[in-house]
This record gives sequence, structure tokens and C-alpha cells, in this order.
Amino acid sequence: GGYANCGNYPPVLKACELYFSQAIIWVKEHPVLTRKDFMGNHEWCFYGWREGAAHVFLGPNNVPDLWHIKKVNPNAMIHLTEKPVELAVRAMQYSSRTGENVLDLFGGSGSTLIGAEQTGRRAFLMELDALYCDVIVQRWEKFTGRRAERISDRSNAPVGAEASEAER
Repeated sequence: GGYANCGNYPPVLKACELYFSQAIIWVKEHPVLTRKDFMGNHEWCFYGWREGAAHVFLGPNNVPDLWHIKKVNPNAMIHLTEKPVELAVRAMQYSSRTGENVLDLFGGSGSTLIGAEQTGRRAFLMELDALYCDVIVQRWEKFTGRRAERISDRSNAPVGAEASEAER
């Protein structure tokens, strides 16, 4: 993240045959304390699609690329960089239809999963930190009132927090 890394993303997206259309700026409405001269009060959200593929925009006409959405209250955060569900919901509603798939390669606290539940999408998440995998599942269970079902992979390797314990 941050300004120093902004230029790194478009070439990587291109190498993955993803078309970078533009950046949406998320204004957090509350700055992040920092030792820099200016406190960070926004994040970039890249918008694009598979190179050469058709895409659909489902938002209203003339939607600005500046989204004012309050960040999650730091006292309520369950992940250091937790994103508000409203941010994921807006992105999904502008770029997918009910029943379609949504992919989040940085699952974090599961905001995309909760947003998908709210809007009738199917979410596929990836998260490297086993403890946050468990956080995502617990958050989904609490939100839906349903019990998640663990589906083991063919290797029968432990997953989630169990995998972390097995590695010790």
C-alpha cells in the first residue's frame, strides 16, 4: 500500500492479463495517525477486468471515483486493516449481479464475504493467515446464524488455525 507502491500494481495487473481501468479513492472520513507530514485519510481501490473481456457497469450514471465511507471504528476492528462492509457492497453492486461470483484474494476480516451475503453474491476468499481464516468463518457464522462446514482437501492437510498448530 501507500504512494511508494502505487506504480508497482499496473504492470503486475497487465502481466496477469488484467485491464486496469482506473483507481477509485476511498476517503476514510478519519485519518490514520502516522509519523509522516500528512496523515493518511484515503486508500486506492483499483478497478478493472480481464484484458479483452467485456465488462458491465451497473452503477448509476456519473458515479464519482471518490467514495466517502467511514472506516471501521478502531475499537471494533478484528483485523488491523479491516475494511467496512459498505465498501465491498458498493463495489459489488456496481460490478456484479445477484447470484454472480465475487473473488477476494485478501480475505482479511471477511468484509467481502459479509457484503456478498447481504447482496446475494457468492464469495470466494483467500487468506494466508490461518488465524484470520478462522476470524472470517466466525464472523460469517455470527452474521448468518448458520454453521460453516469444513471441506477437507484431498491431502487431508490441516487448515486454518489447525494448520498453524501442526507446523509448530
